[in-house]
Amino acid sequence: MQKKKLNKLKKNSKFIFKDIKKFNQIKKRYLHKKNKLIVGGLRLQGMFKRNFNEFPLITIIMPNFKSKMLAKSIKSVLNQKYPNIELIVIDGNSGNSTIKILKKFNKKIDFWLSENDKGLWDAWNKGFKLSSGKFIGIVDSSNILYPNATKILVKYIIKNKKIDFICGTVKKDGRLYGGYNPKDIYKKFNIIPSSVVGLFIKKSSLKRVGLLNLKYKIQSDYDLLYRMIVTHKLKGMHTRGNEIFGDLGHSGYSKKHNYLKTLLNEAKIRYNNKQNIFLIFYILIGRTIKKIIH
Repeated sequence: MQKKKLNKLKKNSKFIFKDIKKFNQIKKRYLHKKNKLIVGGLRLQGMFKRNFNEFPLITIIMPNFKSKMLAKSIKSVLNQKYPNIELIVIDGNSGNSTIKILKKFNKKIDFWLSENDKGLWDAWNKGFKLSSGKFIGIVDSSNILYPNATKILVKYIIKNKKIDFICGTVKKDGRLYGGYNPKDIYKKFNIIPSSVVGLFIKKSSLKRVGLLNLKYKIQSDYDLLYRMIVTHKLKGMHTRGNEIFGDLGHSGYSKKHNYLKTLLNEAKIRYNNKQNIFLIFYILIGRTIKKIIH
């Protein structure tokens, strides 16, 4: 039954529709002489995507800055076996070579822009604001989304109507990471496989939580995760271990920073989110001793 409906929707192209009102809003915002943005995509051609009950729209946000894997990452999203996907690429003014790649996919990417930004988290926030999907996920321009990823995701979305976010297994540095352990967030942040590729959140739930906090140069995604689970008590779940969403390669923004800086930043996030100060000191001391021993 699902397959027949899918074929019918594909045939009738009902995932893409024209919206003059939205198109005029896009033109007014992005296409004027004073605007130094370089933009493109289906929305600039008046074409938009929408949700269906059995085929919810999934938004993929792809932040980019001079990635050599950009085209490959874009193709991995466009080659999904699930059809109702919205791809938004946010580029941090990477230059002409990147613009050429984006223009090559101009009739397939829903919306892309290239401009100076305030870093990775700013790019995420821009994508969140532009998204119109029922669920939203981040796929970095150095990541690969496996062909069945969104098909697996939607299976869980349809079966679990009240769920706020879903975690999928990911491959990173040649190893598989899966599961979801919310109780552990009071002592560590790595309780999900990854905040890129392996995490999709309902848009209405994200609105409750709010955007990423740009004052954190690293681990702002962990601050978001803490607010999701502790502050707003969102309901999350994980897929089966063998249902792999994609490959992160050797990416990892926060892991590029030294141990002490990362640890102190984590303490700052916990303190600002009103976690017990004694527990924060316990974490700091315990991690430091463990680091010295090992």
